[in-house]
Amino acid sequence: MSYVTRWSALLWALAGCFSSAIAIEAPDASTQPAAPAQPQGAREIKPRDESAFVQVLQRSAHHRNLTGLKIAPDVVAALAKGDVAGAITHLSQQAAGGNNDANIALVRIQHWCNRFANARPPEAQAQIARLPPTLDPERAARAAGVILAEESYRKTASEGCARAQFDYGGIEGRLRAAAEAGDPASATELAQFIRDPERRQAMLQGAADKGFAPAQYVLATGRLMAVQRGETTENVASIRLLLKQAGLSINKAKVDLANCMALGCDGHPADAAGAAAFGTDAARDGEPGAFLSMARMPWGMRMKLDQLLAWQYFGDRLSEAGCVGENYVTATVTFDQTIKALEQRMDAATLERARGQADAIWRDNGERAKREQGCG
Repeated sequence: MSYVTRWSALLWALAGCFSSAIAIEAPDASTQPAAPAQPQGAREIKPRDESAFVQVLQRSAHHRNLTGLKIAPDVVAALAKGDVAGAITHLSQQAAGGNNDANIALVRIQHWCNRFANARPPEAQAQIARLPPTLDPERAARAAGVILAEESYRKTASEGCARAQFDYGGIEGRLRAAAEAGDPASATELAQFIRDPERRQAMLQGAADKGFAPAQYVLATGRLMAVQRGETTENVASIRLLLKQAGLSINKAKVDLANCMALGCDGHPADAAGAAAFGTDAARDGEPGAFLSMARMPWGMRMKLDQLLAWQYFGDRLSEAGCVGENYVTATVTFDQTIKALEQRMDAATLERARGQADAIWRDNGERAKREQGCG
C-alpha cells in the first residue's frame, strides 16, 4: 500500500516511558555517527562539577520512567540520588499494603536496574573526546561535567540496585492478581511480558476500553509497527484515534500523532498542517522529542524560520534546566547544531524576532513544561 512505502524506511524507536511500545519518530540524533575524536592537543575541555545537575537530570529521567503512576516525590528524589535500596524499601512496603502503583514502580525500577547491570557505556574520557569541536567552550565544559557525573551516578546506582531487596515472587504475584482483578495499569504493565499475542492484545484492549491512556498508546504504536512491517492492516484506522486519546495525558503520544499525520502513516492522507497543532502542543509541555521532530518532520518545517528557531531556543532552555533526563549530552549537541544552522539562515532582525518569541514562549509555558518533565 502507498502509505506503507511512504514511511517504511523511517527509524522506529522504543518509547521512553513504556518499554513495550514502539513509535514513529524523527531520526534520532543518537543514531547518527559519532563525531570523530579530536586530535590530541586540539583543544582542552575542563569539565565543570555537575553532580548536582545530574541529580536534576535523573529526577526527570525517573519521573518519565514512572509516568502514569502516583509515586511520592521523596521516592523519585531517592532514585535521583542513587539510593535505589531506600526507594525499593519504601515502595515494597506500599506494594505489600495493596498499592498497585507502587508495585508497578517496582517492576519498572527492576528493569531499569537490569539495564544498568548490562550496560557497557564508553569510558567517560572517550565520550568527552568525541564532543564536537563546534560546541562552544562553556557548553562543552558542562557536557563533559555531566558525562563524568553520570559515570559516578551509574556506579552509585548500580551498587544501590545490588543492595536492593526485590521480592520478585511477591511483585509478580501482586501484578498478576491486580491485572486479573481489572486494574488497567497492572494489566498494561503485565501485557508486555505475555508471549501469547492474542491474550496480550485482549489485556491491552480491556485496559484501553477503560480509558487508560498508556494502554491506548501501546495499542496504537503496536498497530503502527505491524503496518510498517507489512504484517497486517487490520484496525489501521484506529491508530489516529488511539493516539489522540492517549495524547490527552501522554505528551509523547502527541508527538507520535503529529509525525504519523504528517506522513499519512495510518491510511489517511498526509496532513502536515493538521499535525502541527499536536506537535506544537507537545512542545509546549516540554516533550523532548517534539523539538527534534519539529526541525525534521513536515509539520514543523511548515513554520516560519523565526518561529521554528524560537521553539528550538525554548527546547534548549528546558534542556539546560535538566528536563531531558539521561539524554542531556545528545540534546546539547543536537540543539547546538540545529540552532546554529537556523541562525545562519537569518538576518539580524529575524534573529531578534525569534529571541523575542522564545522569551514569550518561556513566560507562557516554561514552568508548566518543567513540571511535566519532572525538572521543576
